[in-house]
Amino acid sequence: MNWKSVVSGIGYRVESKKEDSNIPWTKIILVVSVLATVIGALAATKTLVTVNKNIAAAEEEARPANVSVIKIVTPDCQDCFSVDLAVDAFKRQNVKVEEEKTLVFGSPEADASVKQLSIKRIPTYIVSGEVNKSNLEGFVKNNGEITNDTFVFTKVTPVFIDTESKQEIGKVIATILTDPSCTQCVDPKLTLEGFKKSGVKIIDEREVVWNSFDGRKIIDQFKITKLPTFILSPEIDFYDNVKAGWSNIGTIEQDRTYVARNLFFPYRDLEENRILGLVDLVYLIDSSCGDCYKVNVVQKPILEQGYGVRLRSERTVDVLSAEGQSLTNRYEITKLPTILMSPDVDVYTNLQNVWKSVGTIEQDGWYIFREMQQLGGAVYKDLTTGQTVGNIPPSSGPGESQ
Repeated sequence: MNWKSVVSGIGYRVESKKEDSNIPWTKIILVVSVLATVIGALAATKTLVTVNKNIAAAEEEARPANVSVIKIVTPDCQDCFSVDLAVDAFKRQNVKVEEEKTLVFGSPEADASVKQLSIKRIPTYIVSGEVNKSNLEGFVKNNGEITNDTFVFTKVTPVFIDTESKQEIGKVIATILTDPSCTQCVDPKLTLEGFKKSGVKIIDEREVVWNSFDGRKIIDQFKITKLPTFILSPEIDFYDNVKAGWSNIGTIEQDRTYVARNLFFPYRDLEENRILGLVDLVYLIDSSCGDCYKVNVVQKPILEQGYGVRLRSERTVDVLSAEGQSLTNRYEITKLPTILMSPDVDVYTNLQNVWKSVGTIEQDGWYIFREMQQLGGAVYKDLTTGQTVGNIPPSSGPGESQ
């Protein structure tokens, strides 16, 4: 074999492979750069499109809704709901009112809108145009509804005209059952005044003495057991603010009459035939203790303001007197000053529930305050030791107290 030719052949093939593997890298780099540029341009274009869309959406969101407003009014109803105030509230939204007009209920055009949009209460207003715009969504949901692409304001409060009966709705009559003999009883007129301030239109207040012929008739009709009280005509049912909280005040009868039954003390209980909630309060003091706390200043506000106790009478008894000695002996009182309350205080359940931690309820029903530590360091006299107990300030002089 000709080894020289073989070697030459091998060398030729090697050289050929070397020439084939000599790739032009500049061209590869150029291609990669072009591809990167194209991809980057596409990504940038997509990002730009997204950004532009977001900007456009934000601009659209911020743009006022173009609308037209029509008010439907009732000039003859002097007590009716103020639709102008409602329209003003709508205009404070992000809207541009391009047209506004007023129709009178009963006119052909107004009646056509009432029928087409199934409007139940007048006065009101309707809005056409971009009422489905997102920036009105919350207002629409809270104040009305959209019918046939028209927003109808439905939050019409009494007094209003019912479009079917054409009657004024929401004028309330109040009947007050009075008890002239209970001068300390809570006056129902205070509650009625509160209702008036909240928007209730009470057009008449009729006062009836509870034990008169008419009074007895009302008591029997509604099975009333507590006085003085009041009754509201069924029109109060249209006042959502009253209706929502009425379960805390009284009952709603089958004829939709509202009867106040949950009264504050004191009141006359017809079943017990007496006035409940009037308490006799006795301040039992030791006049020889000049540094002792002022029992009327400290204890009375706690009773009246903290627990709502109403007083029929209050008096001060000195332990040095015969009555004072009798009280301390009868109830084994050892710390002064203190308070004694008549059994009538039983009706104040909140006070009764905490009394076991501050005092005792005696067999005859009287409440005696005993736990002086509950007064936070108030100065008192311990009758068993004859010593004054508590934080007496250095500057304290005769007659001064905690």
